[in-house]
Amino acid sequence: EPHCASHLLEEAVYGLPELHRAELPGATLVSGTGCMATAAILGLAPLYRADLVDSALPLVVEAKVGSSAAGATPGPGSHHPDRSGAVRSFQPTGHRHTAELIQELGRAAGARSSGEFCQRIAFSATAVELVRGVLITAHVFLNERVDERALWRLYREAYQHEPFIRLVKERSGVYRYPEPKILAGSNYCDIGFELDPHQQRVVVMAALDNLVKGAAGNAVQALNCMCDWDESLGLTFPGLHPI
Repeated sequence: EPHCASHLLEEAVYGLPELHRAELPGATLVSGTGCMATAAILGLAPLYRADLVDSALPLVVEAKVGSSAAGATPGPGSHHPDRSGAVRSFQPTGHRHTAELIQELGRAAGARSSGEFCQRIAFSATAVELVRGVLITAHVFLNERVDERALWRLYREAYQHEPFIRLVKERSGVYRYPEPKILAGSNYCDIGFELDPHQQRVVVMAALDNLVKGAAGNAVQALNCMCDWDESLGLTFPGLHPI
């Protein structure tokens, strides 16, 4: 379908503070970000900024999302007897959040417009038995060999001063990688990665609460930036885990 407000596109700022903080102060129109797109973009942007991604190969992103991502309107897909226990592929291709990935990862890679970004992005979405939460798993092929230490350095430099980004990659324990369960109610986005030793592939994982960092919390964070307030104002709740 044609964009319903294409005349506003040039004016709007994409409302993701971690990537657009400098553009938010004084902005009069800020666009809300998609919950799955937010997780994927935050997880992948450092690799694109560093020009490490082999753009000749597709980027594959699989998102698992809770029922609240479908909105508040009841429907057969969110009715408890049908939703309980479900692991349901609901949009294996053609998800609208793909456009946000093209725009923002292209920008991170240095493209002046979405039309200049030529990499193919394969995005799929799966509904799982959560009320709130998103976990994206992205398969990224690199254009050169890097070691784990270099990836740690890359992500730390990208996010060391970000109040709501945490890097999660433990050697042992239950929560070795990002887990949406422990983020419920918080404005955090947890990011992790695993380097494939057999090929130039990085598996990037990012998790968030789709109702907070994926929606209302991120909007408040952007508003704080617009008004030159403390960016974390109203957003320091640590989450609901365990529930």
